[in-house]
Amino acid sequence: MINLDKLPLLGIDVGFSKSRPTTGIAWSADGTFGAAKTHTDWERRRVYLPPSTNFSVIAIDGPLVPDGSPNLLVRTCEQLMARGKFQKRCKPGSSHFGTGLQLKRAAHETAKQIRHLASAPVFANAVFRDVAIVEAFPNAFLGVLLSDKTFATDKIRRGKKFDWMYEHAVKAGKFGELLAFIGWDASDLLKQIETERDHEKRASYLCLLTAACAAVDKAVAVGDVSTGWIWLPPAELWAAWARDALEKNQMALA
Repeated sequence: MINLDKLPLLGIDVGFSKSRPTTGIAWSADGTFGAAKTHTDWERRRVYLPPSTNFSVIAIDGPLVPDGSPNLLVRTCEQLMARGKFQKRCKPGSSHFGTGLQLKRAAHETAKQIRHLASAPVFANAVFRDVAIVEAFPNAFLGVLLSDKTFATDKIRRGKKFDWMYEHAVKAGKFGELLAFIGWDASDLLKQIETERDHEKRASYLCLLTAACAAVDKAVAVGDVSTGWIWLPPAELWAAWARDALEKNQMALA
């Protein structure tokens, strides 16, 4: 059984502002963890990482496609997560134009920065064959855990959906449930996740949890080998509406 408390894991919420600190970084190794908010360049990002660490899995919040893919690549994972109930709850943006294309470029720049810190993948569906780097999507990671009833209770303010879902996940005990399911006994980390207020640090913790799910082979990878994968929580923890919506979308795209 994998001891997640000792396993070095890294999560990065990319951000792509050239002037503001919009990158969130969260890591865990040897029973310790940390989180920080910083800028896009490697010199300032590296300051917040534990020294001389080779991470077993790294999760990046940004579109990751196979090396050499065209800019206009239409991704299966984005199509699957943009229809039905996902559309208004936790859909990804399209990464082949506009802001989505900018984010894809920033995600690949981030992957280039940290490839030397990544181990070889021990799981299937690695977007890069030689490194254990996976794509996180915090909005969907949260969304699939929340019940149909939760989404029907409140009107979500524009631009506040992620933090709204995060706070509902805390109230419903979803983070503790997830850690227990994947076998991560980390009470201090759980407390920090549940009390964190900073938007970027929150997103980085979701990336860290994505890396943990991948490390123990309990994540759901949505997508395909040609256009990449979005990694999400274990299927057993998904709300019924999310399981049904994904199945319907898979049938529609078949």
